[in-house]
Amino acid sequence: MGYTCPMGSEKRKFFRHPIKVPIQLAQTEDAPPSNSRAVDLSQGGLAFLWEEPIPEGTRLSISIPVEQQLFNMNAHVTHSEKDEATGLFKTGVSFEDSTSSFRAKLAEEILRIRQFCEKISLLRGRQFSEEEAAKIWIDRNAESFAKLMGPAAVN
Repeated sequence: MGYTCPMGSEKRKFFRHPIKVPIQLAQTEDAPPSNSRAVDLSQGGLAFLWEEPIPEGTRLSISIPVEQQLFNMNAHVTHSEKDEATGLFKTGVSFEDSTSSFRAKLAEEILRIRQFCEKISLLRGRQFSEEEAAKIWIDRNAESFAKLMGPAAVN
């Protein structure tokens, strides 16, 4: 289903990718969203920093803004522990359904393509469009993306 990450005594089901992107989260549908920043993202969930602990099991609606679109996901808190380096609480959530997992991965891929576009433009000394960069990115990564996402990638 996903990668098993052999990380000592940790029992992660999915490999986590460091990603520093803004996110919005709300505890209820009618609550206004609050802003935070993702620390890492996996197919099964994400982690972010928060000013106070959030109780385990709390349901959250999380959005990752990409250009003019919001990728919305449903999740629940799995842990919230004080990060001594920042003084904030590193809060981990697990996505509640495969659609949320797929949306998170899709948002991550779009953001990685944008970063790749900037990098390849610098390295090759000319401006690449996001479309050009996306074609190169997809050629290089489509097979591994399809394997990672399994059946969710085709639904």
